[in-house]
Amino acid sequence: MRKLALLVAAAAAFGLWPFAGRFGLVTGSIALLGLGVLLALAASATIDGLAAAGGALGALSAAIVGNTSPAAAGAALVALAYAERTTRVKAGTARLVHVGGALVAGALAGTITAAYGSGSPSIRVVAALVAAVLAALPLFVEADDPVAYALDGLAEDAGEEAGAALREGAALRRHVDERLLDAAAAREVRASWKALVRLGEARARLERARVGGKGARADAPTAVARRVDQRIGAHVEALRRAYLLADTAHAAEASEDVRALEVVEATGEKLEATSEALISS
Repeated sequence: MRKLALLVAAAAAFGLWPFAGRFGLVTGSIALLGLGVLLALAASATIDGLAAAGGALGALSAAIVGNTSPAAAGAALVALAYAERTTRVKAGTARLVHVGGALVAGALAGTITAAYGSGSPSIRVVAALVAAVLAALPLFVEADDPVAYALDGLAEDAGEEAGAALREGAALRRHVDERLLDAAAAREVRASWKALVRLGEARARLERARVGGKGARADAPTAVARRVDQRIGAHVEALRRAYLLADTAHAAEASEDVRALEVVEATGEKLEATSEALISS
C-alpha cells in the first residue's frame, strides 16, 4: 500500500510538472511545492517534518533549475524527497547507494518527463508512469521502520527503565506483520504506537529536566517520570500481546484448513494403488 502511494505521488509530481508554469507564477509554485511535499511524505511513509522540508526544498530546487536542466531538477526533487528515509538507512555503503540511486533515478525521470511532456496525452501518461517507477527504485535499499527508528532514538535520552522498554518496542515493531491484524485491531494498534512515541518524547524531555534540575526542582519530574515509565511498559506489553494473539489466531486458522492435506493424501493413495497394480500385472 505504501509503495502504491509513492507510485501515485511520483506519477502526479512528474506528470503535472510540465504544466505547472501554465497556472501562473504563484499558483504554479504552490502546486510544485505541494507535489514535492506529497512525494516526500509518500517516500518516507510517515508524516515527518524533515520529510516535508526535504520535499519542499526539492520542489524549490526543481523549479529553479527545471528550465535549464530537467535531469538536475529531477535528481534534486527525488533525492531530497528521500532525505528523511536516507537517515534511516543504517549501513554507510547502503546509504550511499540509496542517495546515488535517488539521484540517478530522479535524473532519468526528469529527462523522460521533459522529453515526452509535450506529447499526446497517452504518451504523457506513459512517461509519468515510467518516471514514477524510476522514482520508486530507492525503495529496494532497506531502511529502518520510521516508528522503530524514532523509538530507538528516544531510548537514548529516556533513562534506563524507559529506554529498555522503548528498545523492546522498537525490536517488536521491526518483526511484526501488520497484515495479520483486522481493520479494527489495526486502527487500535496504530493509535497505541503513536501514543508510545508521544510517551517516549515526553519521557526524554522529563529526563533532561531531571538531570538539569536540583533539589525540589527535580522531584516533580522524577515523580511523573515513574508514571510515564509504567505507561511505556504497559503500551509495549499490550502491543506484544496484541500481535501474539493475532499470530495465534492466524496459526489456528491455518491449522483448520485440511483441504490441501486431504488432496495430497488422496493423491498418495491413488499413486500407491497404481503402483501395486503395475507390480501385480
